[in-house]
Amino acid sequence: MFERIIIVLILYTVLLSFDYSRLKKSEKKVTYIYLFLIVISLFLSTDYILDANWPNLKDLVRAVFLKPAEQIVEYMTIE
Repeated sequence: MFERIIIVLILYTVLLSFDYSRLKKSEKKVTYIYLFLIVISLFLSTDYILDANWPNLKDLVRAVFLKPAEQIVEYMTIE
């Protein structure tokens, strides 16, 4: 677990150090979108560090699109 923490800290340090100057000059809308993506990546990084079985993006996509996809397949199936 310690190695995972070190890897994530190094990655975020490099990422934020390169993007900080660009974010200061960018519009607020771009900054908010960037922060939203960072929050999602922090959630997924915490899941990675703790090796937890938390819901991730795949589960969100499955929850939203599974039922409509099944209905499309059912509609297109020829009997």
